[in-house]
Amino acid sequence: MAKPNKALRSPRWQVVAAEFELSAPSLDHCPAATVPEIAVAGRSNVGKSSLLNTFARRTGLARVSRTPGRTRLLNFFRLRMRGPGAAELGLRLVDLPGYGFAKARREVRDAFGPMIEGYLREREALRGLLVLIDARRGPLDVDFELLEFCAAIELPCLVCATKCDKLGASERGLLPRRFAASLGVDPRDVLLTSSSSGLGLSAVDRRGGLGDELARLARDRSQAGAPEAPAGPGEGSDDEGRGDP
Repeated sequence: MAKPNKALRSPRWQVVAAEFELSAPSLDHCPAATVPEIAVAGRSNVGKSSLLNTFARRTGLARVSRTPGRTRLLNFFRLRMRGPGAAELGLRLVDLPGYGFAKARREVRDAFGPMIEGYLREREALRGLLVLIDARRGPLDVDFELLEFCAAIELPCLVCATKCDKLGASERGLLPRRFAASLGVDPRDVLLTSSSSGLGLSAVDRRGGLGDELARLARDRSQAGAPEAPAGPGEGSDDEGRGDP
């Protein structure tokens, strides 16, 4: 029997350095739009921080909170990725406030809508959005609304089904088409992930995992006004991260 190709066991694009950059309480406090940005959105407790930490291979890069909706900021993380032929790519992941929570004051919740909408609509560095959905719960009304909004402004989206390790193998196999049919997206734009097992993050599915998907979005030059993609932060940063589950 032929030995498996070791090159296929890891994503073609992998994170080689990651650091927390800053938290912005408003759009006026966002950093200069110098590198491509991919936003990360999802309902509170969907597992955003765990996904970011596992993907970046940096425990504690994004803080995991036990309180839903605790983060009320735009959190910017700088990543440097390495791909085929030692190619390098710098980008930002932008952790948006978790939506759908009930513990914040109403006026605070209401303020998130304009801030997130303004970022998604106006941020010139933004190349795409990761929409995280709990694989066990399925899409909620707010997920449909977000995807409809992104379609209206022609913002590319990738649906990341989180906590897929909680499903059986047969159910996982059916999930991309089930989510795609429900959400009206291409099954190829549904990625199965698990922060516990590394599925789609540190491991690779047949499409190459999250690293390849981010590189595809970040290197897309079709969006007018988007900046080039220079290398990101240096390795070994000790910056302390922030985040929201």
